[in-house]
Amino acid sequence: MDEQLVAQKLESLRRCIQRVESRLPEDLDALLVDLDAQDIVSLNLTRAVQMCVDIASH
Repeated sequence: MDEQLVAQKLESLRRCIQRVESRLPEDLDALLVDLDAQDIVSLNLTRAVQMCVDIASH
């Protein structure tokens, strides 16, 4: 895997984590009732894990 591809994946990973942090409510009760936040958080965590796996597999 070349450096440019790793850099791109790391930037994508950074954006996913930033998106999670921006939408994660202060407490669990707020998250449990906010379905949009649940979707955004779960999708971006899934993407972040996949990017980590992709980088590690190379």
